[in-house]
Amino acid sequence: MCEINIEKYKYNFIDKPAPLDKVGRIHKEAYKIASENRKFEISNYWKRANYYWLFQASVYAGFFYSITIEKYKSLYVNPKIIILGMTCLGFTTALAWYLTNRGSKQWQNNWENHINELENEITGPLYKTASYKETWSVSKINELVSLFSVIAWVFFGLSTISFFDNLLIFITYLLVIGIITTTFCFYGKGLKNKGKEVQWFNIGEQ
Repeated sequence: MCEINIEKYKYNFIDKPAPLDKVGRIHKEAYKIASENRKFEISNYWKRANYYWLFQASVYAGFFYSITIEKYKSLYVNPKIIILGMTCLGFTTALAWYLTNRGSKQWQNNWENHINELENEITGPLYKTASYKETWSVSKINELVSLFSVIAWVFFGLSTISFFDNLLIFITYLLVIGIITTTFCFYGKGLKNKGKEVQWFNIGEQ
């Protein structure tokens, strides 16, 4: 992966010197693709958010149901084990939700950065012009909710462990949480250079 500045970025779509009208057509087509991909990422962002909302709601419902229902006492499996397992499941899906939110938002920002650099000669500074100086970000709020859900499941797990009064279970729980987090952080990242050249640029640098 190599870094390019804004000047190189604007001519990065062209293999060799070309007339200005051809350059304009290429940039216009690139702008169109970036706009379509931005819409696609926004649509997918909220589809994924709805998916994780439903999944989290199901796990929350199962968790609170399992700690109040009495029939679990007749099971061969310790009901506390079931509850602890559900906290691990809730933590896993909440962490996946949080990281998915961050990844989706980064891809949306990626296409918005392309639009910001290409729009001046096509539509004017449309995306760079806003009627509000500052407002609330729905995507950031959604990201915060998913982060709070991750923290909540950790506390639920710790509160469940307190009923066992067993140091081994406590260590095992922390180990499982650590393995889940490490696995997501290590294997969940993308945009690696796998046989193709990936370039990136910093907005505002010349």
